[in-house]
Amino acid sequence: MTTTFLKAALAVAVALGLMATSAMAQDSIQLPAPAKTGGKPLFDAMSARKSDRNFKPDELTPAQLSGILWSAFGITRDDGKRTIPTARGRNELQVYAVLKTGVYLYDAESNTLKLALAGDFTQEYAKSPLTLLYAAPNEVLGGLHAGSAYQSVGLYCASEGLANVVKVTGADELKGKLKLPSGYEVLVVQSIGLPG
Repeated sequence: MTTTFLKAALAVAVALGLMATSAMAQDSIQLPAPAKTGGKPLFDAMSARKSDRNFKPDELTPAQLSGILWSAFGITRDDGKRTIPTARGRNELQVYAVLKTGVYLYDAESNTLKLALAGDFTQEYAKSPLTLLYAAPNEVLGGLHAGSAYQSVGLYCASEGLANVVKVTGADELKGKLKLPSGYEVLVVQSIGLPG
């Protein structure tokens, strides 16, 4: 074998190894600090907000991912208050991000995603690069919290020029696979991506 062939074979092996590593689920993903200023004026974002099911396969940037999750259920004040109202301050909402490497639980306090279920489940959710699963106790207050979160994300998407659609289709897709707290159910699904 020639030296050139060996170098080429080694380069291919290294590239494949890197691709395999990047496609593997990480236990935790540290998100960059979300931008809390800027964006479109509120009325412009409200006018631009719409449902759009057509997504490009491109992954979102870490900054977009952080902004989306902060919009859904991020912390806004030192006393732990969130971007959305919650009844009696109970904060009984959990937001999961479905990415190509797995399903991650958003931890607002550390601004991280924590692996809840490894594997690529994006095919179950319109092949969008990101789908949020809003899980809460299946009661009136849980529905209110999920609704507040997806509306907040919808406005963020309108401000940033991202496509998103809210649905209940797929709410049971990971039932029995994704371990939720006792009494919790996925109530709403929101798929997000660059407009196709």
